[in-house]
Amino acid sequence: MRDELFDEMELYPFAEDEKGVSFKAPSPTSYERYLAHIDNELTQETTIAFGLHPNAEIGFRTENSMALYATLQVLQPRDGGGGEGQSSPQHVAENMLNDIQDRFGEIIFDMEDVEAQLEEKGPYQNVFIQECEWMNALLGEIRRSLTELNLGFAGELTMSDAMDALMNSLFLDRIPDGWNNLAWPSQRSLAPWLANFSQRIVQLQGWVGAPSEIPKVTWLSGLVNPQSFLTAIKQVTAQAIGAELDKLVVQTDVTKMTLDTVEKVPASGALIYGLFLQGASWDSGGSTVVPSQPKEMFVTMPVILCKSVGVDKVETKGIYNCPVYKTETRGPTYIFQAQLKTKNPAARWVLAGVALICDIV
Repeated sequence: MRDELFDEMELYPFAEDEKGVSFKAPSPTSYERYLAHIDNELTQETTIAFGLHPNAEIGFRTENSMALYATLQVLQPRDGGGGEGQSSPQHVAENMLNDIQDRFGEIIFDMEDVEAQLEEKGPYQNVFIQECEWMNALLGEIRRSLTELNLGFAGELTMSDAMDALMNSLFLDRIPDGWNNLAWPSQRSLAPWLANFSQRIVQLQGWVGAPSEIPKVTWLSGLVNPQSFLTAIKQVTAQAIGAELDKLVVQTDVTKMTLDTVEKVPASGALIYGLFLQGASWDSGGSTVVPSQPKEMFVTMPVILCKSVGVDKVETKGIYNCPVYKTETRGPTYIFQAQLKTKNPAARWVLAGVALICDIV
């Protein structure tokens, strides 16, 4: 409740940038005229009424459409023998199986060799070793399950429920449950998930080539457990200055560099990339959060410097503490808060649901 309500204040939050969209409080009057004012002035449904950008409706409708198409795909006939140009689920699954085995069948990270190259294991090395072990476990499960399914197709094994579920997942272009349980949160279908998997492996293979160092820029979105990398940044600082870990936090500084223009590892902290801003746009010139452009659903962020500072030294003035999530589902995939500079009140971006996303579909 605010006194400004009696002065015909704008009730749509931060709606000054939108043309032709407004709903103001009525001047003090009778109950009947309040009702008439609402009926006359609330003429359209709009996301702006809730502080969201109009793009939010595009995202909502797109998501519903994709869910509808996914349902129709599940309901399509699978008789298999089909008419001309049609393939049975087994035929489609076999083709996908052979492709995956060709791409990932021989990949493995030799952890004994990696550790033999390391004279000393620091926080960053522990993170990447853990990532390699995760990948080995996932690659092992992929090879095991596909080999088993191949034997089932050949008639050498009886098709079990798990094998049948794997076949259906390959046919429907979905990530099999057995793989998903060992992997990172993702909303991708199987084909783009495999492409993302390949990119993650490439990053780790680059590190394995020089395990005593960290990449000039780390693809944070390509880590199964990005929180551990951020913790490593704090651990390195804590060891260097003799501080307690729980009295340090990660502070972000969005640079103007792109992946191609980074020349060296920073003196303190680590450079990361691979984040996308949702719900707002990024002004590279002013290094601030700004409203989204029409039909601009995501913005690729520049390289970000993450460094560890004392809790009492975190910059707060003109800052929006932006939550970072692994996927667009947000909630359970929360990682940490990034500090983004803003000339608008932080409340504007809170209402707009502005967040940084690691993996977009």
